[in-house]
Amino acid sequence: MTFDKDAIKRSFSKAASTYDEFSGFQKDVAFEVFEKLSGLLQKKEPAFVNAPAVPAMAEGFSFLDVGSGTGRLAALVAESIPGSRVVASDIALTMLQKAREKNGSLGLAAADCCSLPFRDGLFDLVGSSLALQWARELKAAFQEAARVMKPGGLFVFSTLGPSTLWELRECYKAYRAVEFKDRAAIEAAIAASGLELVFIEDRLIKRRYESFSGLLKALKNIGATPPMECGKGLSPGRQLREAGRLYHEQFPSPQGGVEASYELILAAARKV
Repeated sequence: MTFDKDAIKRSFSKAASTYDEFSGFQKDVAFEVFEKLSGLLQKKEPAFVNAPAVPAMAEGFSFLDVGSGTGRLAALVAESIPGSRVVASDIALTMLQKAREKNGSLGLAAADCCSLPFRDGLFDLVGSSLALQWARELKAAFQEAARVMKPGGLFVFSTLGPSTLWELRECYKAYRAVEFKDRAAIEAAIAASGLELVFIEDRLIKRRYESFSGLLKALKNIGATPPMECGKGLSPGRQLREAGRLYHEQFPSPQGGVEASYELILAAARKV
């Protein structure tokens, strides 16, 4: 599936009211990104031991959450650093409205990650959790993150790799997924943007769902379901039932239901 910014924006905008209920995986990953950030700020994360000093607990510490959704990562940072200035930025205005409902202290900015509405060198730190896989151009997203950071600042983020939901693509040919970039492409985009890679890790995570239909429902309710195509001679209902039968047969969970894979990539890059 080719990148369609408007379609992705519409999809996430519609899912704002159901996102928090169905995004357990996204919640877990946001906390993991926050732990990496905390390791930086407290100098406990090995990859960050030699990083430039960041005024972690100083009044006026500033943080930008790119592709914030309903603001989980932004809220974790705001709650952990009293007096900090935290801004949540997302392409979907309705997601930002939900973020404001949960934490009224957050600054908000409706914006594409490839075109951030901030002046150069404004933030001490930039983070992003499971948003960059939707960027139309990774290099541009990294360049923007670098531009709005102060010298020595770090961009800590998570994204999804191409093995994400491979089981769904295998069983449900109508599923037209955006082609997520692999680790090598991410490293190349970081280098091309002028940032310096600090660390990167890649692993496959299995998540259990009650059923095939439960998996599709979860994807729809977080805004991550792209358009579907019906194969020749097959009705949408028939194709869906066949996909469900194959999925339950080939990818059952030991605890019941079905499993789905997510290729999680965690990384940090420094502005030199």
